[in-house]
Formats: sequence, C-alpha cells, structure tokens
Amino acid sequence: MNALLTHPGTQYAPHLASELELHGALGRFVTGLAVTEDRLFGLLEHLAPPSWRPYWDNRRIAGVPSARLHTFPTLELRALWQLRRRKSPEAVFYRRNAAFQRMIPDRWIEEATHVIGFDTSSWLLADRCRAIGRMFVLDQSIGHPRVGECVYSELRNRFPEWSDTIPRKSELHLACEDREHAAAHVIVAPSEFVRKTLLDQGVAEEKIRVIPFGTDLRMFRPAKSPPRPPMVFLYAGALTARKGVPILLAAWKRASLGPRAELWLSGSGHLPPSITKPKGVRLLGKLSRCELADAMRRAHVFVFPSLFEGLAQVQVEALATGLPVIGTISSGAEDLVHPGETGFVLTAGSIDELANCLLQLAANGDMVHTMREKCIASRWLRSWSRYGEQWFDLLSRVCVEAH
Repeated sequence: MNALLTHPGTQYAPHLASELELHGALGRFVTGLAVTEDRLFGLLEHLAPPSWRPYWDNRRIAGVPSARLHTFPTLELRALWQLRRRKSPEAVFYRRNAAFQRMIPDRWIEEATHVIGFDTSSWLLADRCRAIGRMFVLDQSIGHPRVGECVYSELRNRFPEWSDTIPRKSELHLACEDREHAAAHVIVAPSEFVRKTLLDQGVAEEKIRVIPFGTDLRMFRPAKSPPRPPMVFLYAGALTARKGVPILLAAWKRASLGPRAELWLSGSGHLPPSITKPKGVRLLGKLSRCELADAMRRAHVFVFPSLFEGLAQVQVEALATGLPVIGTISSGAEDLVHPGETGFVLTAGSIDELANCLLQLAANGDMVHTMREKCIASRWLRSWSRYGEQWFDLLSRVCVEAH
C-alpha cells in the first residue's frame, strides 16, 4: 500500500499521516507549512522557549520521516499574510486550496495506490485521480456544506446579534464540494451526523464510511483525583453562534445555579457588545493545547451545544480526560457518548433541554462522579492508534474491492 495523503493546512491530518506510517501504508504526506522531528528545525524547536511552541502545535509532524513529507510553505505563508491583512477567509482559502491541488505532480498520483484529500481542498485532485484511474478517498471533516448553509441561515434569524460569527459560502465554493462528493470513490465521515447530512444531499450511501477521531491520551489524561466544588461546566471552542454559545448562555441563565456551579468559556473570539456576561461565567480566552488539557482536569463536566459540526474533537479530549460530555446530535456526540453513562446527547438548539441537563448534573455530584469513572474506563477508545487502525483496515478493504 502506498497512500498519498494531501492537506494544504494541517488540522488532524498529521495524526493520520503518522498512523499510516506506522502501518507501512504512507507513501507521501503533502501539506503547506510543517516540519518533521528529524529535520534540523524540528530538532531546534524542542529547544525553543515554551511560549513559542503553541505556534507550532499543528505544524510539528511526529512519526513521519522527512523523506515522506513534502511541503509548499509559500502557499501557507501567503495565505496567513492575507488573513492578517483582513482579506476574506473564504476567498483566501479557496485560492490557496486551488493552487495547492495544482502543485501536486501527476507522478505522485500515479505512484499511489490511494489518494486521500480533505473537504474544500480536493475538487481538482479528485478529478485528476479519476482521469488516471487512481482511487480517491475524501476525508469529510464536517457536515455537508449545503445543510450547513440552512443551519446558518436559521441562526442569523434567531441570533442577529451574533451574525458576524456565522459563516457564509458562495455557490461557487459549494459547487466545488459537490464535485468532491461526486468524484470520490469513498468518503470518510467522522460521525453519524455527517453521514446523515451527506445522505440528505443525495450522496450514495455505499460510498460513506464513519471513522470517529482520536486524541492524544498522554496529554488529555484524567486528574489523579476528582476536582472539588463548586461544580465547573467547561466549554471549549470559538465563541460563535454555530458552536451554540448563545444557546449555552441562555440555558445557563435559565438554570440559575447560583454559587454551586460555574461556567468556564475557553476559546477565541468575544461576546457581542449587546450580550451581558451572566453571573457565574468566566471567560478564559484562547488556550493552548496544554492549557486546555489542564482546564479539563480542573472541570467536572464538558458542555458543547454545537448546531453544526463534523465531530467536535474537544468532546473526544474531554472524555479522555474523564469529563462527562453534554453534546448534541449535531456535534457528533452520538458516536461518543452513552446517554446517562458518560454524558447526554441533546437536541441542537434546545435551551430547555440544556438548562434541565445543567440543573440535573449540578444537583447530583454522585452521578457526575460515576460518569467520570465510566469515561476513564473507556478512554482507550479515544486513541489515535485506534483511529489509525480503522483507516488502515478501510484502505486495505477498498484496495481489495477495487481489484
């Protein structure tokens, strides 16, 4: 097996690259700006001050030899410069992704047994694979974009004060993702929610496989003992309407838990000027991965009421840390949470359901403790190695099916 893995940014692609390398299945990993640990800069980076390291959190490629890593750093640096100049993110990433696909040589595609690309950055690559008879596997990281646009439209009407946090895609960019779905031989979705959105938009059921994300179990590990009162509900993610922050704030007000509980909000962004921070809410700002892992060890429950995701990886991280998760169907929580045992799966957008859930857990510390123990007992399910095994099994099967 000789897989060509392509991703113009990083996200979780480095973890897939290292897992494929462990299974002897990685031919090349092509990305924008990254460095392996066996290159000089990768070695020097370990000597850098800790304050520098968050800038490279998603750029260090562990477990992949430099001979298998191919980068186009000028594309990424140009995109980052344009974003700093406040250019439209949608336009910036579209141009970067198109250029990235064109820079991949035909020879690399021809030498591969499988080509793996990611949503929003594979419409040209998928066509090229079809043209020369190579199997193209699309990694669909989030729900179908046309379903997303319907959700975003409803959010703009429901929460107009949050409208500048709600994305909007042009028809051109939606059509590019339609091309990816049509040309892909296999589509890997991270959750049942994503699978359903693809089916709703007419994607063939036989194309779709579900493989949930993993996480770093060494970083996201439980505290040695449960945290003390007051009960802390932790949210981690951008402070946007899509992530359900206005739902969470409204539910928190309705639950009116008083001094027995706190709500910690971590992530980039800020509350709209018209929104007053409710009592008991702490804004932690954007945290590094290490800082987030530490915050999770000091919390009791993780809450993530997102209205549109793929599978929010912070939920995986929370469960691995021993935190029961309050998620939604749209956050991908159905694939992770056993309701009543390791958390709850709510209807996205329901303030009443979320408020009642907050009240129930805040009043029942014994239930939270029991859930914590069950999360810890099942944390082995959250590893990147399990994720890699499922990918390797999939690629092995589809290779046999193709022949």
